[in-house]
Amino acid sequence: MTNRLASLSIVVPAYNEAASIEETIADALEVGARVATELEVIVCNDGSRDATGELARATGVRVLDRPANRGIEASMRALYAHARHDWVFLMSADRQWPMTALEPMAAAAAGGADFVIGVRPNKREIYTRYRRVVSWGYERIVRALGAPGGDPGSIKLARRELLHAAVAARGVFAEGERVIRAARGGARVVEVPVEFHRRGAGKATGARRDVVTRALVDAVRVASSLALGWPRAEVPESDV
Repeated sequence: MTNRLASLSIVVPAYNEAASIEETIADALEVGARVATELEVIVCNDGSRDATGELARATGVRVLDRPANRGIEASMRALYAHARHDWVFLMSADRQWPMTALEPMAAAAAGGADFVIGVRPNKREIYTRYRRVVSWGYERIVRALGAPGGDPGSIKLARRELLHAAVAARGVFAEGERVIRAARGGARVVEVPVEFHRRGAGKATGARRDVVTRALVDAVRVASSLALGWPRAEVPESDV
């Protein structure tokens, strides 16, 4: 690859992902080395009850261990805070996306993008009707608040300062807010189609009704913050 990123942090939130975490890390090290000159891989073990933490540590990468589960957004906040390199690539541990999706996304970044969203064109084939409705609503709200790109719940590659940024949301809607604030701040946000597969192991928790309810509350918080300056957006601190 001719246009390599100078430095890259691949960050992976993980909860009870013992069945896939080793392969995910191996792929991150292999693909990351192809697209970046300097590379680090960080896993946040979010209070897993299985061997996720032990298996991740055995690979030699950095592992942030949380004694109790706090949810994926808390893990992402911690990972963004601990990332040390210029670019950060958020990848799940469940192998629903192949790590090779990083290559076209890194090419877009090398070509001038500041924030690259991996768009899933085949969600209809993978998601249940309920998950499709939740995803559709999430995308529409994020676009309405100023983001040019959809699918904010997907994998993403961005300059670190755009991810470790001030947000008003307290839950998973913060991922959409990061895209919104990046775009409104003048960052170039682009979309790249990526493969998306069914989970081979583990259990998805991102569309639980309590999570969705909190996201709706956060959408109102973010809209108010953008329009009125209240509640004030703050840079999250890591809890691990």
